[in-house]
Amino acid sequence: MMINLKGRFFAVSILLFLVTFMASGSILAQDDKKEKAKVSFNEAVNLEKQGEDTLAAIMYRAALKSDPEYADAYLNLGANQFKRIKYNDALENFKKATEYGETNPDAWANLGRVNYKLKKYIEAENAYNKVVELNADNTDIFKDLGLLYYNQKNWPALVENMKKFTAAKQDDYLAFYLLGKGYQKLKNTKDAIANYKKAIELKADYFNAHNSLGQIYQSQERHQQAFNAYKKAVDLDPNNYRPMYNMAISYQSMSMREDGNFDNIDNIINYWNRFLRLARKNPKAGSLIPTAEETVNGLNEMKAYLEEQGE
Repeated sequence: MMINLKGRFFAVSILLFLVTFMASGSILAQDDKKEKAKVSFNEAVNLEKQGEDTLAAIMYRAALKSDPEYADAYLNLGANQFKRIKYNDALENFKKATEYGETNPDAWANLGRVNYKLKKYIEAENAYNKVVELNADNTDIFKDLGLLYYNQKNWPALVENMKKFTAAKQDDYLAFYLLGKGYQKLKNTKDAIANYKKAIELKADYFNAHNSLGQIYQSQERHQQAFNAYKKAVDLDPNNYRPMYNMAISYQSMSMREDGNFDNIDNIINYWNRFLRLARKNPKAGSLIPTAEETVNGLNEMKAYLEEQGE
C-alpha cells in the first residue's frame, strides 16, 4: 500500500500556517489592548496633575481593564487611593503592583507604607527590607524603617536606620529628632543632645525637639538650660500643660538658695499658677494638679513667713 506523502505534507503545512496566523492575530490584539491601556494610563496621570484624583482613579481602572497585568497602573492607582486615605484599597493595588512588578522597589516601598498606616508592622518591615534588597541606595527607606522601629520602641534598630538616613540627607529635621530620641532612650545623652540641636537648627520652631532637650537637661539637673528649653516649648505651644509643668519645676530648682529658701518666689508661684490654669482645662492633667496646688500653698506660706522676717 502506497502513502501519498506529498498530499500529507500539504495538509500539515496548511495546519501550521493556520496556527501561526491565528497566533499572530492574538498577539496583535494583545498589543492593541496594551496600547489602549497606556493611553488610559497617561490620561490618568494628566488628570492627577490637574488635581482630578477621582477621575484619575477611573482611568487607572480603565487601563487595568485593558491590561490586567499593568504593574505601573496598579502602583499609581494605589498611590491615588493612599492619598485619599483609602488604605485598604491601596493595599490591594500595591500587592498587585509587587506581583506584576516584583523587582520594582517603589512598589515594595509603597506596600510597606500602607501596611505601616494599617499598623501591620511585620508586613511593613518585610516590604521595606525587600526595598533594601532590591536597591540599597534608596536612602528614604531607612527613614521609613526608622519610623517603624520608633513605633515599636526598638531603639537600637531606630538608631541604626536613622544614622544611615541622616548620613545621606542632612536637611531632614524629623530624622535628626528621631535619631535623638533613639539615643535618649539608649541613655546616650551626648548624641541625643547633639541630634536634638541639629533638629532645632533645621527647624527652630519644632516643639518636640525643645521639649525633649528640656527633659535631658532636667534629668542632668542643668536647671537653667532645662528652663530655657521648656520656655521655648511653651512659647511654641502655650496650651500644652506638660512643658509648663516642667518649666515651673526647672525654674523653682534653679531659684533655690543654699539655705533652702528661694529667689524670685513670686515668679515661681506665677509659673505654677500658669500650669494650674492649663491643667484644670485638661482632664489628662488631673493627676498633677494636687502636687502643683500643694507646691503653691507651700510657696505662699514661705513668702508670708519671709515677709514677716523682713526678708
